[in-house]
Amino acid sequence: MSLDLADLFNKYGSDKDSSGYSHVYSIMFDKIKHEKLNVLEIGIGTMIPNVQSSMKGYMPDTYLPGASLRAWNDYFINSAIYGVDIQLDTQINHDRINTFIADSTNADSVNQLMTKLDVQFDIIIDDGCHHDASQKKTLSHFFPYLKDGGIYIIEDIYPGSNITNNNPYEIKNVIGNYEHFFVGLKNNQCVIRKKRTNAIVCC
Repeated sequence: MSLDLADLFNKYGSDKDSSGYSHVYSIMFDKIKHEKLNVLEIGIGTMIPNVQSSMKGYMPDTYLPGASLRAWNDYFINSAIYGVDIQLDTQINHDRINTFIADSTNADSVNQLMTKLDVQFDIIIDDGCHHDASQKKTLSHFFPYLKDGGIYIIEDIYPGSNITNNNPYEIKNVIGNYEHFFVGLKNNQCVIRKKRTNAIVCC
């Protein structure tokens, strides 16, 4: 029997299921998981101590960078899986997984990478730096590389973030009139679909 997405996240040691994301992703992706897609996750999960977004101390010492990428690889069985991070220990190219060093908050770094890759993505997941300023920069730099109709998700929006806290235009100012909504008990995910609408959809 094949594993569902929650099982896959837990199999590889990703925290996405414990963070409550598995159900949301299953709703969005189960019907397209056998299609041929380009899937990008930003933030692979370094274990280098005392660096930005280190998993050291948060995850067990047995944790291997790229847990989510391995889960996506088993879930999207016909897709190309890409990962981007700034730390060298995150690079794990194998099978259909390709990882790259780039700073998602730096426009030149992103543009150099994307010129090299020459690809557009069907799904982009930002699990990198969880500060709102970095999330907005990452969105502005990678959103142009999302296909029409594609889905962009910002994970781990912290309580009180400017992205959600009394300012619904933080995202609109970056993406314009594309559909977006917030999910989670604390609105800790923002889901954006690259399909134009005349209204902002928030929940």
